[in-house]
Amino acid sequence: MAKAKIWFMDARARRFLESMAIKGREILEYSGWLDNLKPGDIVAVKTHMGEAYNVGYLRPVIVRTLVDLLKEKGCKPFVTDTTTMPYHPWISRTLAIDHLETANMNGFNHGTMGCPVIIADGWLGTDDVVVDLEGRGTYLEKQFISRAIADADALLSLAHFKGHPAGGYGGAMKNIGVGGASKRGKMNLHGALAGDKPVFNLELCPGRSCEWWETCEACCPEGGIKITDSGFEIDEENCVYCFSCANLCVNMAGVGAIQRFDHLPALGRRIADSALAAMMTKEPGKTFFMNFAIDITPVCDCYGWTDTPIVNGLGILASLDPVAVDKACIDMMNAAPGLTNSEAEDFEALAPGTKKLNIIKGKDIEPQVYGGVENGMGTTDYEIEEVPLNRSQQTIAKYYPEIRARKLKPMYAENHPLAGLDTASFGKPTEGVENPRHPKK
Repeated sequence: MAKAKIWFMDARARRFLESMAIKGREILEYSGWLDNLKPGDIVAVKTHMGEAYNVGYLRPVIVRTLVDLLKEKGCKPFVTDTTTMPYHPWISRTLAIDHLETANMNGFNHGTMGCPVIIADGWLGTDDVVVDLEGRGTYLEKQFISRAIADADALLSLAHFKGHPAGGYGGAMKNIGVGGASKRGKMNLHGALAGDKPVFNLELCPGRSCEWWETCEACCPEGGIKITDSGFEIDEENCVYCFSCANLCVNMAGVGAIQRFDHLPALGRRIADSALAAMMTKEPGKTFFMNFAIDITPVCDCYGWTDTPIVNGLGILASLDPVAVDKACIDMMNAAPGLTNSEAEDFEALAPGTKKLNIIKGKDIEPQVYGGVENGMGTTDYEIEEVPLNRSQQTIAKYYPEIRARKLKPMYAENHPLAGLDTASFGKPTEGVENPRHPKK
């Protein structure tokens, strides 16, 4: 397989035209991907719109700027994500109605995006299509992909690159592999359909003496948990491994009687297989991946909080190859120095060259990458092309079409804000100013 091309612009911004939103548009235009689209194409713009009270997700203006570009090219974009498993008892995106409320609170709606915001797998997460991986998957043979994403003509992935508690990291592959799968697709890729379950230890459960016992019973969507005076009773056969009870028991109750079984070598490859399934719904060249490697936190945007970044913002990396763009982000993150007051400091992963998330997570985070190579979705052999910033007058006029003072001139002529004022009476001149000249209007 030939080297994958990755287009890159760094995260620094010093003056006009260096906004991350503008750089995203510049990369997308420069890459030539838009030439693969035709007027009228429906484009699924897949991003993560954030959990309630999370503040780490991509800012809405970044997404809106790219939506505007797609519309200028005659396409019909929609911004999208999918319903989730419960994950924890207070997740706010398990039904489409809740997900849309959360997205609206976080700044994503038809008005702010300039296009529809659609939960791609429908009300409950069952509006999907079954994709046969045709023997290419390392773990999955078939996968449920959300219908709105599957039916779109093209797929533009806008991923926030960061750490992830189960997948090790989140980037291009997770954005479409997990985020593009329906609710039952998530059950499949987490291993529930293959028989994976949480780890149960009855000896650790204090039963109804635990202050969280009622929440523990309530958080299981299968109704499969019963707390007794002495411990718990679990209906393991009907468990779909949604993580809700495990996250509660470990992170809130601090008991650990129910723990997640995050076997990343398998989960990462299932994520890669699921991403392949999403790509298989599109004609070659109709998918494109943009990773925004900024605010690189140790955990994902699925939680109701955002920790401090472990490294400084790196920039935007984009490619036709989701494996290569994820690998490049990981390599660039590892090469960077870690930041103090972060988990990089907590886990002594500050030195440039250290595998930051491997150390923080205590495991190799790259099985998604290995799986993407194994199923033929992409390569880890890449070359980076830095995209030059266009600073022409024509370009600045595209993003800033008005010189605002032109509107003020005629207004000031009729009604100047300083007209009739004794301006000298409002304060003393700055030290060092000789012969002050007060404005007279």
